Parts: sequence; structure tokens; C-alpha cells
Amino acid sequence: MPDHIVYALALDPNAGLRDVDQVQWAHLEVLLRDTAPGDLAVAIRAFVSAGSWAVIGIFDDNLLWASLVVSVDDSGKPVSVSTLQLAAAAGGDMAKAAGEAVGWVKAHRGPCSLGFFVDKAHAEALLRASDKAAAIRTAAASGGLVLSPVPPALAIALA
Repeated sequence: MPDHIVYALALDPNAGLRDVDQVQWAHLEVLLRDTAPGDLAVAIRAFVSAGSWAVIGIFDDNLLWASLVVSVDDSGKPVSVSTLQLAAAAGGDMAKAAGEAVGWVKAHRGPCSLGFFVDKAHAEALLRASDKAAAIRTAAASGGLVLSPVPPALAIALA
């Protein structure tokens, strides 16, 4: 079975995969199985500042279900991928866990230019949606999304 995360991120198969929680990775595989190769890489290039990190968390019943921590080199290409350690995203609600996760990335990896935390149902809807911005606005309006930090390009796209 091909590694859908590597394809979705358009990563070189030799890219740095480290500290990967196998359960979260398996959940990401399921979530991204119908994602076109490179789709996630396009979003990373558009919304993550060169030389920084992005952290994405998907929650199911306020528990971290899957995560992706991606570093971007100075050209904007994803070069390193990991998942959050569960302790880094512990908390009673998504907003609290999001803040802890971004703080952990900043402390252990480097500058974080995108924090995107969404509940599982809205993550699935977002991946299926033809209008991604509308799907993100719907998730935000229903309380199923925490965006912090929000890069300027994403704020503009959602306006």
C-alpha cells in the first residue's frame, strides 16, 4: 500500500520522517486515502512560511485522533514530517490542546506559522469539498475549527 501522506505532501520518499505515532499515522492514511497526490503540498506551499513549521491536529470527541507536524525549507518545500506526541496535545478541549501543541512545536522544532486544528467530521468534509474556503468557514462557524497562528495568506483566502 502506498504511503498516502508522503504522496499528498509531495515528499521525497527519503524525506525526514521522525517521531511518528503509528496510530495517528494510520488515521492520517485513512483520512487522506482519496486525496490527490500533491494536494496537501499545494496548501502547505500556499500557507506555510518558508523556513517554518505547520501543525495540523484532527480531533475526534475532543481527543487528538491524528496530527501532522511539517517543516518547510527556505524554498517552501515540505522536508520533514512528524506527529504530535499525545502528551503535547493533552487537554480537555480542542482550543486548549491547540495552544499546547503550537507551544510544543515552537519549543521543540522552531517557528510555527500555521496551526490548524479541526474536528474529524469537518476534516473529512474539507477534503471532499470543492470550495475549501467555504468548508473552513463552516467548520469555524460551528466551533469545529481552531486556527492559530493564522498566516496572512490564509486569512486573506478566508475573508
